Amino acid sequence: MDKLRDIKPIVEVNDYSFYIFIAVLLFSIFVIIGIIYFIYKKWSKKEKYVFDLSDSKKTAYQLIEIIRDKEGSKEYIDKLHLYTYKKEVPPFDETLFNEIKEKFKL
Repeated sequence: MDKLRDIKPIVEVNDYSFYIFIAVLLFSIFVIIGIIYFIYKKWSKKEKYVFDLSDSKKTAYQLIEIIRDKEGSKEYIDKLHLYTYKKEVPPFDETLFNEIKEKFKL
């Protein structure tokens, strides 16, 4: 029995799990806020186009540039070529402009 040693008292072990939980929670909140911010910026960054119908050549070039890669634009681009590549162009047709504006949601 001489070789038996006395039982030592309970030692307090530092528990950092609460601090780790708070750090993960704060990090998650910052990431979620960041994602919401970038989604908001992307949706609110919708371009607002300004067209000057008195300058029909410039308006035609702007419209061609905007709708070039969109589906169903070939027909309208052909119609817009009436206003391009010429020194003197006729006044811009507002019905064509309104059709393009409606179809491509400009």
